[in-house]
Amino acid sequence: MKRSVLYLVCALAISSFSVHSQQNNKTLIYGGDIYSSDPNNPHPEAIGIEGKNIIAVGKYQDVLKQLGQNAEIVDLKGKYLMPGLIDSHAHVAYAGFQTVTLEFPDGMKDADTIRAFVDKNKNNPQRDLHGVQFYSNVPLNYWDNIALLDSVFNSPEYKNIPVALAGADAHTGWANQAMLLKAGITPQNLEKTDSGIKAGTVLAPDGKITGFLTEGAWDHVLGAIPPVDDDKIASAIIAGADVMNSFGLTAWMEPLSNLRPLSPMFGVSPGRNDVGVLPAYTSLAKNGKLTGHVTGLALVNINASPATIDDVAALRTQFSQEPDIKLMGIKIFQDGVIEYPSQTAKLSQPYLNRPGYSGSDSLDKAKFCQLITKADAENMIVHFHAIGDRAVQESLDAIACTRKANGNSAILHSITHLEVVSPESYPRFQELNVAASMQLLWAGKDSDGATTTMLEGKVPAPLLTHLYPAGDLYRHHALIAGASDWPVSSPNPLLAIYTAVTRKGELGELPPDSEKISRSAMLQAYTINAAKVIGRDKEIGSITVGKSADFVLFDRNLEKVSIESLRDAKVLWTMFEGQQVYRSN
Repeated sequence: MKRSVLYLVCALAISSFSVHSQQNNKTLIYGGDIYSSDPNNPHPEAIGIEGKNIIAVGKYQDVLKQLGQNAEIVDLKGKYLMPGLIDSHAHVAYAGFQTVTLEFPDGMKDADTIRAFVDKNKNNPQRDLHGVQFYSNVPLNYWDNIALLDSVFNSPEYKNIPVALAGADAHTGWANQAMLLKAGITPQNLEKTDSGIKAGTVLAPDGKITGFLTEGAWDHVLGAIPPVDDDKIASAIIAGADVMNSFGLTAWMEPLSNLRPLSPMFGVSPGRNDVGVLPAYTSLAKNGKLTGHVTGLALVNINASPATIDDVAALRTQFSQEPDIKLMGIKIFQDGVIEYPSQTAKLSQPYLNRPGYSGSDSLDKAKFCQLITKADAENMIVHFHAIGDRAVQESLDAIACTRKANGNSAILHSITHLEVVSPESYPRFQELNVAASMQLLWAGKDSDGATTTMLEGKVPAPLLTHLYPAGDLYRHHALIAGASDWPVSSPNPLLAIYTAVTRKGELGELPPDSEKISRSAMLQAYTINAAKVIGRDKEIGSITVGKSADFVLFDRNLEKVSIESLRDAKVLWTMFEGQQVYRSN
């Protein structure tokens, strides 16, 4: 299941090691198939590095002459080398944090099975969060059988034991009666509570609170759990970075940097004192323990005042001193999720099971334009979460307004997810210099129902004909960047590349064929294009003189093998700034 499985591999137990004994030594790398992602020299024979940087790229004899006879020689022995891969949207700190929580497994279909799982983990310290039984990464199909959860976790023995189950999509969750009471979500309070909490609290036909919660209400439950401390966050980042490195990833966008794991995110308006994971990232970078280039974004509420950008600017000044972790922009939740039963994505047509409702329509577009225009004027990347076609259109409209006000600032803003995009929006990406940050692992038919049963009969059929339209966007010259949204789905780029090329999932191929995209486009998507989206293409993203010595070595040529073989390729080692940070067993 692409949206519910954490791919936590043996990398967690592997510490960093050096490919050469002294960082300032010169090293010549040759003897394999090299893909540079640099159109001026796509397949060089050799690479020269010194310290953290690439100092020579080209023919073997030329690179050897430049480095000198004392350079260390690394023979690739015919394997395939490419730039370190880049994820343009991954919650690495949060994903790492999930490694120290207890994951709720898929496939438990009866109360006895769930009770057996609970009993097996009764002494598991990963389950307890300050007195709350907390289960992470819960597959969304459990929301179709809330009565099952109720029968277990609202039984008499749980009268005073709060339980929270966090959905794999990070937008939903379920809480038992004790947890609802702890969070203050009661029938008495619901009538007078915040509109976001009320809207996100799902009721049964008889008006009773079911425990299933979306966005604002789920935020409120998370807010009842004490915050995660910096030491645990740092440990989580290291665990997450190890997984990224094991898949050849050496850079990523961290899109909620001003929030801690389990912090409320949907209805909040973080200020300059909300520093989130930034102190932990910065501390790791200062101590040489961060093994990736990280671009942080600060979450800004869609309804925030333009003055909020001043708070982000203050955070940027505070957290941009270390080159490997910089706060460089803002993240906006333009909408929510499209899947039933949440259905908070903004669509151009009403949901079939909710006549007259197509997602929120409360956006003050003039005020929103002012917010995005100020961010752009402050040289900040703006990164929009947009699932529905109307959310995509609103994002593009805000950028159009910004371009009109500021001129073309040359800042590459981006929209991520892009599950449903109207044809009218396709050409606007290039016209407005907006990138498409796409989780193309999702573009196949899978057993979790995210592209099938959770949409069919609920979303208008015309909107389902071109889900994740990578092909159409590519033909309209949109810059497409690879992304995973980990831990929502695996961070493995090869799985995403395979699905983008084939549109195949566990249940078959997602039509139409026209939305398939070439592997060459996807290799670009995970290298130079992603580098552009995270604002670091001058530093990383291609094997080019002057850039960081970040590489990944695969056991086969990703350009030449069959697409099925590509999916199963193995990372042999990953290098970050001239140092090997992962090596396979």
